[in-house]
Amino acid sequence: MPLDISLLANMREFVKYSRLKQLALRALASTLDTEELAAVRDQFDVIDVDKSGTITLEEIRQALSKDRPWMIKESRILEILQAMDTNRDGLVDFQEFVAATLHVRQLEEGDTVKWQMRSRDAFDKFDFDKDGYISAEELRMHTGIKGSIEPLLDEADIDMDGKINLPEFQKLLKLGSATRIL
Repeated sequence: MPLDISLLANMREFVKYSRLKQLALRALASTLDTEELAAVRDQFDVIDVDKSGTITLEEIRQALSKDRPWMIKESRILEILQAMDTNRDGLVDFQEFVAATLHVRQLEEGDTVKWQMRSRDAFDKFDFDKDGYISAEELRMHTGIKGSIEPLLDEADIDMDGKINLPEFQKLLKLGSATRIL
């Protein structure tokens, strides 16, 4: 089975996303059910040759080398793998793969009510105190970043109130690789 071109395109785009957007997409990916993930699971299984449940650099290199129209430089393959590897263990697990290949527009346009529920569930994974906002401290707790968290917060904080509300979070999920939501 060849790699789905749209999944590959999403993986390439994922590299351009900020750390916050990558983590938000991972949270959104965790809201999908098994049926919705079936096609993505098939693609993951094609790449995960040793069936370990994770994708290594060598496995992704081999999968991409079979796709001649998408010849990608070695450095770019490593960059894609590192971007997908949100927990920084050197491997890509299924949830990381789903986050990197997610079709957010399809989710949003397919079922508006379901989109609202999913994006809320993803938002809630960051909003630990359930006050309806993601604060700098909650971002720090979710990301594990020790230094300044303000650049991440500023990326999605449209109204500049020092926290991220649900509409700002949803906008972050929907936008492409822009560095700041305007």
